[in-house]
Amino acid sequence: MKRKEPMLHTISATDARIHFGEIIRRAYSGQEHLIVEKDGIPVVVILSVPDYEEMRTQLKLERFERMSRAAGLDAEKQGLSEEALEQELEEIRGQIYHEAYD
Repeated sequence: MKRKEPMLHTISATDARIHFGEIIRRAYSGQEHLIVEKDGIPVVVILSVPDYEEMRTQLKLERFERMSRAAGLDAEKQGLSEEALEQELEEIRGQIYHEAYD
């Protein structure tokens, strides 16, 4: 079952300071993400730790996909096969292992 997308609310830094306990409860529930503004400029976001971790995981996956695509395109340009790439990766792993444990 897909989780409901959290509501996004903007609050002032003063309101965040005055109502900090309430703000934490709202974010912790996972139903809200809060943007805190100072002098009308968005400066921080308050969200639950699970939401934060989910966002970080998603960003890491997106970065991995971009890097994988770039590596694949580079390998194609060099005329390397998948098997050649795997062999090269194994050699690099072996070198790293020997550097770390020898």
